[in-house]
Amino acid sequence: MLEGSIEHLDFFLILSVIIAVEGPAFNWGHRRLHSLAKVVINIVELPKETIIMACEKWDAEIFSDVKMISFAAIFLIFVHLAGIDYHELSFNSGISETLFNLGYYFAVYLEGAGFYIMIMTALTINTIGRQPLKIDALFSDFHAIGILYSKFTIYAASVYIIWGIFHMIVPPLFTSLQLILWFSGFAVLLFAYFILPQYRIHRMMTSIKKEKIDMLSNQMKAALDKSFGAPAADNTVYVKDMMAMQSQLNQMSQWPFGIQEMLRIGLIIVIPIIIIVLEIALGIIK
Repeated sequence: MLEGSIEHLDFFLILSVIIAVEGPAFNWGHRRLHSLAKVVINIVELPKETIIMACEKWDAEIFSDVKMISFAAIFLIFVHLAGIDYHELSFNSGISETLFNLGYYFAVYLEGAGFYIMIMTALTINTIGRQPLKIDALFSDFHAIGILYSKFTIYAASVYIIWGIFHMIVPPLFTSLQLILWFSGFAVLLFAYFILPQYRIHRMMTSIKKEKIDMLSNQMKAALDKSFGAPAADNTVYVKDMMAMQSQLNQMSQWPFGIQEMLRIGLIIVIPIIIIVLEIALGIIK
């Protein structure tokens, strides 16, 4: 156990970093989601006004102050009841202890509010996936949603990693079973947060791809029937073009993310294991 508040400066520093990263997340997320309406208009088969109203409703739900505050408060209470907030620290000054606790609980509060946004953005993607889709929707628009969602996941993962560093240096470190479960559990949640909505986008892309292939197949069949009935050079060229389009469509990826995103998510899952193994290797966990 460390003695003297001067020795806790590194703890205050890491808390400051956590707050500095978590704080701007709300404004950052709001700006990113504001651009979602343009993409949704391109893929959803509904009147533009209806889509805009729906996006405004989703935005209001995700960034509802009352709901964020309520969820964050419940999250804070849970952290306390579960004993996650227990720290084996001693302070020479009551002021230092108060400042540390205020910083810690404020960081946890922001974490809870961010967790609420994570849940709501995932539900929003799921809601979009249930809407009727335009058959002429571009795959690039689906990729845009996937990339946007990946950015949310990466931001959340960054906060998660910094919290991991905090728990590596602040006693009781990872000697607490509930802390290990808490930290590792968040890795699973982050993975689910990424993969489940992305799978919903994948299903949307698969549905559109199937409809486009069916449409091209019908057009090709009609063109071939016409060629057999009255062969013409123009019709032959048209059939070849249609076959080329179908080949390109078949080669298109049905997933809204690439290898980079998968590597990042892999790191999210591996990081808790690496951290705990390092703790053991350094002899911190006895």
